[in-house]
Amino acid sequence: MSGTGSKTPRVAVFLTAYNEASVIGDIIGRIDKAYRVFVIDDGSEDGTADVCRNNNSRVVSHPINLGQGAAGVTMFKVACSLDCDYIVHLDADGQHDPAEIDKLVQKAEQEQLDVVVGSRILGSDHDSAPFLRRTFLPYYTWIINKVTGYDMTDAMSGFRAHRVSALRRVFNILDQMLEPQYLAAEMFIRFSKAGLTVGEVPIHMQDRLKGHSHKGTIRYGWGVLKAILRTVLDRS
Repeated sequence: MSGTGSKTPRVAVFLTAYNEASVIGDIIGRIDKAYRVFVIDDGSEDGTADVCRNNNSRVVSHPINLGQGAAGVTMFKVACSLDCDYIVHLDADGQHDPAEIDKLVQKAEQEQLDVVVGSRILGSDHDSAPFLRRTFLPYYTWIINKVTGYDMTDAMSGFRAHRVSALRRVFNILDQMLEPQYLAAEMFIRFSKAGLTVGEVPIHMQDRLKGHSHKGTIRYGWGVLKAILRTVLDRS
């Protein structure tokens, strides 16, 4: 890809995974070989870590399942130690298209953004998205926008590019994060206070390749609201 400068940005791709052995090898195989691939294995019990290693990925494993939020914090800390310009996070269930990774990085380069979100709302498949996503996601995003001052359409998307230099600037914030599962809401609130910039690009969603979501529906909705309230009230 071509950026605003003379050099090509160095990009590492991260997946956070819990018991995704049946699908994660296929996802890694679709990622451009030019990218280094890292997997944060959140205490999987089905051989996820072995599948990733067998597919030439670097694996950091939690000894037990700590939650997607905790895996995200580990991802950010590992990213800060890397010699790269951006990390791009994909969900490990096959719903994100690795071919769109470059689109997120280009947006960050062209507009000098710290975070670029792959928006499902802006994507062409939004009209056929599941009912709960179409109905409730805009409200959650509206609340987060009000708290942060950002102008997002899809705050809960798991497909994001992060500028590594910006993550290093907010490294001290990572240990303040309280939410073990629904990290995105807390992340944007804390990042906004630190002055990080955010933009979006449209993405295209696919069905899970196999397996099922570990988030639930009502539990997920209530969890996001609790994460917003807890972060807003936190004085650290």
